Amino acid sequence: MSPPNQTWTVLSILNTTSDYFNKLAVENPRLNAERLLARVLKSDRLQLYLQFDRILNNHEVDEYRMLVRRRANHEPLQYLMGETEFMGLPYKVNPSVLIPRPETEILVESVLALRDQYFQKAPVLWDIGTGSGCIAISLAHLWPDIRIVASDISDQALIVAEENARLNHVCDSIMFVKHDIFREEPPDKNNIEIIVSNPPYISQEELSTLAKEVRDHEPVIALTDAGDGLVFYRRILELIEHCSKCKFVLLEMSGTQPDALIALLKDYPVNRFSTIPDLNGHKRVLKLEL
Repeated sequence: MSPPNQTWTVLSILNTTSDYFNKLAVENPRLNAERLLARVLKSDRLQLYLQFDRILNNHEVDEYRMLVRRRANHEPLQYLMGETEFMGLPYKVNPSVLIPRPETEILVESVLALRDQYFQKAPVLWDIGTGSGCIAISLAHLWPDIRIVASDISDQALIVAEENARLNHVCDSIMFVKHDIFREEPPDKNNIEIIVSNPPYISQEELSTLAKEVRDHEPVIALTDAGDGLVFYRRILELIEHCSKCKFVLLEMSGTQPDALIALLKDYPVNRFSTIPDLNGHKRVLKLEL
């Protein structure tokens, strides 16, 4: 940015930071600059526009510089803010969980579509690899009488997910469980009627091609299976046979090899399947009927 002894107003520091981010090709440079400053000033972005002439004190400038440096190093804005939004709900996030993506909202919406079409009473749903809890919590919020088992192998992820359940007032609908799908049978396997998952589907080969923000800062264990990108899908398909009441499985698909996943289905007890596209027309959700 500029000399440390410079007097900074809200407007001048925003303009300078926006230019700096722009040179570094940070996406949405002005938005990033504003959100970070709003965090430092414990304000919102609108309030920044009402106090452009306010002079920042040294502590505020130092805190802001630290956040700007971290963002310039490609640390995701959501981690710096400590929060994000998914399906219109607030979520706490940190580097122990993936940042919820808009594409995953299609998975949630696909599950909700089952509610009116197939279920007279609310089912038991298993969310495999819950991470931040965004899928389970959004479903619990929008399908109030559903019962959800949300599992993850990461203790730290489960801490975040439980905090998010409290934040969104859905604790009574979700049971969080530490679970390793490769070593253990499904929790509550005799009652599960829907399985949903956004599993690690980046292959080891693809991992190096990811953007720095993702590759260097989001949890690797939640990104890749350290194999061909299909390891978790194979295991989830195997687990279907352990859930005698399961009627539907909905999986978010890899953007690079959806057809490879579909090709696996011939070896498993699937009666029908369909795919649901994202806004770009790519196959995004795989829906299995058992």
